[in-house]
Amino acid sequence: MNKIEFYRRKDEAWFLDPKENFARKSISFEMRKDPLTGHISRIVSFRRKIPEIKVNEEVLEASKKNCPFCPEQLCALTPLFIPEIASEGRLQRGGASLFPNSFPYARHSWVVVLSKEHFLSLDQLSTEVLMDGFLVAQEAIARVEKRDPTFSYTSINWNYLPQSGGGLFHPHLQVVIEDAATASHAKVLKGLKQYEARDGRSFWEDWLVQEMKTDERYAGNQGDIHFLMAFSPGGILGEVLILFSQRCVLKEVTLDDWRAFSEGLIRVFRFFKAKHIDSFNLSIFSGNTEGVQSRVYARLVPRILIPPWNTSDINYFEKLHEEVICVVSPEELCGELKPFFSQSS
Repeated sequence: MNKIEFYRRKDEAWFLDPKENFARKSISFEMRKDPLTGHISRIVSFRRKIPEIKVNEEVLEASKKNCPFCPEQLCALTPLFIPEIASEGRLQRGGASLFPNSFPYARHSWVVVLSKEHFLSLDQLSTEVLMDGFLVAQEAIARVEKRDPTFSYTSINWNYLPQSGGGLFHPHLQVVIEDAATASHAKVLKGLKQYEARDGRSFWEDWLVQEMKTDERYAGNQGDIHFLMAFSPGGILGEVLILFSQRCVLKEVTLDDWRAFSEGLIRVFRFFKAKHIDSFNLSIFSGNTEGVQSRVYARLVPRILIPPWNTSDINYFEKLHEEVICVVSPEELCGELKPFFSQSS
């Protein structure tokens, strides 16, 4: 196995601190580079306390009135598929419904409503609810790939609550299928090809073995689904990377895989709940394997509003410089999350 380089550089900034009678003081930080894509994060760890924020019941109740995803309005207010994709108009599985996005930003841009319930808190999301959503998405994706194999770059995405950019409280996923990879996925595929060309091996396999061996950022697994902390995180509170270690593309993901993935997510959600983290972004990526040993992988980023003014956790560094300021080290985050994977289900 080839050793993967995890580049980090420590530095510090000096100032005269008014809280300590203007005594000379330094604050340390660390720059990290993702070993696959080169993405840069700046780790600035400091004492943090995330206040518990409850969903405003008045706002939640008001949001029900015109919610297109609630059962009594879904059929009238959501689109139908064209017959070439789904003659049924919409696809159903359990409590989940899948249909085209009214505001598409790709040729195949869809919504999966996860539940008939207008709102589900993190501790109300169940393995069954998640599985229904992922499986109905997989079924629809298979129809498109069979009809037009050139559209083989797929992502299943989730903005949970307004802090993450979610436009509706009603829990829902968004599916995007393109004939080319999105920007972040393209960087991953490029990194995989370069690693394989240089070393003749699969980056994902070497990375997983190395991370499990060092055990600094490896939280745990459910079956063949592994949950690790990103070395160079994509969010202010870090990032969980999830690897489907035996699956190259989404159509290969089995019922047992989806169950394991969903059970693992439930464990992460329990951790979020314990830390008063109420929102997140999730993306599952699948791309064709032409010329590269790819794997299905997911990125999960916690999202918060920063007190006391409910400030966005995305700033100019992330939006315009494409670097992320993170206030918790991946190793610390892993230490906090790992116990949730050792608990019984």
